[in-house]
Amino acid sequence: MTCNEFRARYTDFRDGLIGAAREVRRFERHLATCGQCRRYDAALCEGVGALRDATRTMHPRPDFRSRLDARLEQERVRATRPPSPRQAAFAAGLLVAVALGLLALEGIRHPQIAETQALPAVPFPKPVVRAGLPFVSFQDPRSSVVTGNPYPYGTAFVEPASARPASAQR
Repeated sequence: MTCNEFRARYTDFRDGLIGAAREVRRFERHLATCGQCRRYDAALCEGVGALRDATRTMHPRPDFRSRLDARLEQERVRATRPPSPRQAAFAAGLLVAVALGLLALEGIRHPQIAETQALPAVPFPKPVVRAGLPFVSFQDPRSSVVTGNPYPYGTAFVEPASARPASAQR
């Protein structure tokens, strides 16, 4: 068992919620061999014990329950009561003021559009028909998907068969 697994399931182990005897033995074995997890166990047991001692000496006042019930009833009534016309008018006015403020802010704000440098124009040769099997490529890496290719003959690159080495023409 790793320390992370021990700590992740520690509360189930300490509360007795792990029913399998094999798993309980794994936890006990890890506690016996790992000093860091032993200190973790001791610190938590000490904290739980201090909390138990503190709750034994604390007692609510006799009228606590009746005051709590009265407060809960007040909150239930307040939650079910519709807002007054004055509150509704104030909320609507506030909503209109915020909307107008956002509209005015949007009208005066101009977002910066990033400018990029254009690549220099590169002349592409017009397709040439020659004897042999030419190499043809229809993809121009400089063309943009959004703006398109400004060069009408830049969409196809044809290398004549005579420009390739003899070994590649077979």
